[in-house]
Amino acid sequence: MELRKAQEMGGGTILISLPKDWVEHYGLKKGSIIAIDTTADGCLLIYPFKSEEKRMREMNIPYPSEDLERLIDKITGAYLLGCDVIKICGNKRINYKDRERIKKGVQRLIGLEIVEEDAYSITLQFLPEPATLNPTKMFVRMHMLVMGMIKDAITSLIERDEHLAKVVIERDDEVDRIYFLLVRMLRSAVLNHKLANTYGLSAVDCLDYRVAATILEAEGDAAVELVQNISIISKDLSKEFNDRLLKVGLALEESQKLAVKAFLSKEEKDSKKAEEANRNLYEILESLKIEFSQKPLPSLLTIISNVDKMYRCNVDISDLAVPIYPLVNKTTIEEFTNKSKNHFN
Repeated sequence: MELRKAQEMGGGTILISLPKDWVEHYGLKKGSIIAIDTTADGCLLIYPFKSEEKRMREMNIPYPSEDLERLIDKITGAYLLGCDVIKICGNKRINYKDRERIKKGVQRLIGLEIVEEDAYSITLQFLPEPATLNPTKMFVRMHMLVMGMIKDAITSLIERDEHLAKVVIERDDEVDRIYFLLVRMLRSAVLNHKLANTYGLSAVDCLDYRVAATILEAEGDAAVELVQNISIISKDLSKEFNDRLLKVGLALEESQKLAVKAFLSKEEKDSKKAEEANRNLYEILESLKIEFSQKPLPSLLTIISNVDKMYRCNVDISDLAVPIYPLVNKTTIEEFTNKSKNHFN
């Protein structure tokens, strides 16, 4: 880190010189336009205005591959890294079966479309403009889908509805699609401070959103596990246990809703409400464990295990709701002040 002393001009204007190496690297001179943005955490971003020009990030993936699934994983990896153009380049013709498998794999990646195609290659491009996307809206959309999955999973068990269980399993694919898009957006924001500023997110926010999204995705997986063997599980459930299961569903919905609200708001009052909802869910879960100890059926173990996973997911999201900015800013300012005094004295 380089420290520079501010100079004062007439009228109270404060000036600071730019590093010579940086100026020469970008070819700046008198009259050059320099853009300045303020980040959510109070930092200034300074960059040459010409850098606003969009530069396409490309990746080439060779075909054939020893394992087609590995090739599809590379496409997914390039997508998550924020590549704008992904080219599958073949030294021989891409056969029909592999071509269809690649297209099917691309379908789970929102915004990635085939723009060029011939016998030897497939060119994919991410079409949406990143600055027009909104990570918070994507996260809320993911939360609503997962909450609906949990509600329908519980209902399908109580009503022994195998069709509804299949709907829950299929909906998990949409959760995964949004999750992949959100990860791409967050990683791009970490690499591009201007994009992060457009999203209104700091580096810590990006990290927290990534962790919270991963937790939500795991909670959706737990809902799928809950109904995968519905015909076996539901036959062992008594009316009394179904009544308890209904209470579990309501408690899970309230717990997740308040945990996400607290995460987004970072308000202490919302955090306390989330903690109360989690405690209520914990007590209900403990009563289910007592039921299992009296009647140790594999079906009850499946339910308790997955409900416990969901409970822990909500607790983890609630933990991310603790506001850190006042603490971080205070510490940073004090450290910077002390270092500055030592440097200039």
